[in-house]
Amino acid sequence: MTTLVLIAFSGCQPSTAVFQSAQLPTVQPTAQPLPPPATQPPLPTPLPTTAPTATAVIPPSPTPQPLYIAVPPEWETAVSAAAAAVSQPWEIILHAQPTTLLQSGRADAALDWNSDGLLIQQSPIVLAVPFTTYWYDTTQANADQILANGHDLVTVLPWTDLTANQRALRIDGRSPADPDYPLQNRLTLAAKPGVETAVSALTNQLTNQLTNQPTNQLTNPVISLAAVGDIMLDRALGVQLQTDRAFPFAQVAPVLRQADITVGNMESALGDIGSPAAKSYTFRAPPAAAESLALAGFDIVSLANNHAMDFGPDALLQAITLLNNSGITPIGAGANAAAAHAPTFAEINGLTLTFLSYVHVPVESLGFDTETWTATAETPGLAWADPAQITADITAVSPQADLIIVLLHSGYEYVEAPSPPQITAAHAAIDAGADLVIGHHAHVLQGVEFYKDGVIVYGLGNFAFEIDGDPETAVLHAWLDADGVRELAFTPAVIQFGGQPRLATPAEASAILQKIYTLSTFLSSQ
Repeated sequence: MTTLVLIAFSGCQPSTAVFQSAQLPTVQPTAQPLPPPATQPPLPTPLPTTAPTATAVIPPSPTPQPLYIAVPPEWETAVSAAAAAVSQPWEIILHAQPTTLLQSGRADAALDWNSDGLLIQQSPIVLAVPFTTYWYDTTQANADQILANGHDLVTVLPWTDLTANQRALRIDGRSPADPDYPLQNRLTLAAKPGVETAVSALTNQLTNQLTNQPTNQLTNPVISLAAVGDIMLDRALGVQLQTDRAFPFAQVAPVLRQADITVGNMESALGDIGSPAAKSYTFRAPPAAAESLALAGFDIVSLANNHAMDFGPDALLQAITLLNNSGITPIGAGANAAAAHAPTFAEINGLTLTFLSYVHVPVESLGFDTETWTATAETPGLAWADPAQITADITAVSPQADLIIVLLHSGYEYVEAPSPPQITAAHAAIDAGADLVIGHHAHVLQGVEFYKDGVIVYGLGNFAFEIDGDPETAVLHAWLDADGVRELAFTPAVIQFGGQPRLATPAEASAILQKIYTLSTFLSSQ
């Protein structure tokens, strides 16, 4: 039963009434069962809908803020190229004193000379004196004093700026070409803390750029050349080398082999065929002498001299074959004029050297004339030092050459002053474009002339030669770059009894160098 409560309001007092609800009828289910629901066909299973996958959009990385590098003006091109090859942006500030900008906070890095930082490159600094000054060596302590206080005879400059009429003082015996030479101009890259990664990447690129930059380089390609005078491996030396191939040059070979290229004059026939010519002296080295030359480090030997055909044209051709088979290039002689005048090329450190060789000597006292050995279009022989022909040969080869070296067998025997034909031929070579003329024949040392843009070393005397006469000799060292001869130096030597050369003692070396400088002073005063 349901009870309802009604609340009625009458006047101010409510009255309450209670009602009894009536009984509601109960609905009974019918006796008939309900029919089963109609069977419905199954609904198809819906295929999943392929919705396109949304591509994630990665926001671009913020561009790094540029760093600032202070740079000397001469290195702007290289630094710009290096900066373009790295991810970190760099702004270049040109300044004569880059380190000051780094120290003041106006730059994040500085490329400068001899400051603290990462080494980019280094180049020797030299204490240069005039070539004819007799001052060869100094100590590290004295060098430091000269750098600090200067010296009337010394010019301090990069080795790349040295010219052939100057010499670099050795520092405790070390030359600028030696890896442990102590005076170095260092190009370094310094930076503030926190940018080490960026600076390291720039350093790698910068090193490559400065190394390959054609101008303003710290180090231009340099070639070291060694040259000696007359080599005659007959007589006692010819006997000795039959059982000891290294004997003729055993005491000087290390000096010869350390050069990039080594040249000399073969003052004899070479081989075992032919008959002696009708002349005052005939020399013929045994076939094994070619191996002796190779062991000593010779790369090129001249046959343009007054003894190469002492045993006839067939012997000359045999000598050429023996030398070639030993890895040595003969020049100045050949099967015909074209071969005798043919240049020899050598590619070293990216530069092309070209060698030519000629002979011009007087008629012998007994009447023999070396000029009769001049090669023709059909016959073997030598390259005669006709000035017009020298000019033509050098002019023809110049487009293919970075440097031209001429070997000249000329002069008067046992006379220190160059002969007029010797001077004429040497000057013709330089006038035509040769950079260096190296002479022999006089059997004595002669001076050096700095002629126009070239250098003429008139005579290196004998070298390995059993002969009466002056035993003083020297190995010429020339450092060459794309501009020509950068520097000359001499290693004094003495020819011993029997013809074998040895290095000079300090006292002997002093006298030999003094002679060369004195003779050179005389030439420069003419």
